[in-house]
Amino acid sequence: MPIADEEATWRAEFEESGEDDVRRWLNMMPEPKRQFAFRWLRAEAKKRTLREHQTYRYVQWTFWAALAAVVVGIGGVLVTWFGLH
Repeated sequence: MPIADEEATWRAEFEESGEDDVRRWLNMMPEPKRQFAFRWLRAEAKKRTLREHQTYRYVQWTFWAALAAVVVGIGGVLVTWFGLH
């Protein structure tokens, strides 16, 4: 089996098993598969870091949008309150 096919098979196996299982079985893998597992784990860590950064930015944006809505709401109440008196 060519290496690309082997790696595709390993990738599918790792994705099905998950990072924790791959780490748990690293020492029992044959060397080529083990080296690929290290590369796969590194790529997964990069993906996770990117997702965490995107989530952080989304939460930050949501916070500021909510704060702006509160300020606009308070402004509307004040305009209404002082407009009636």
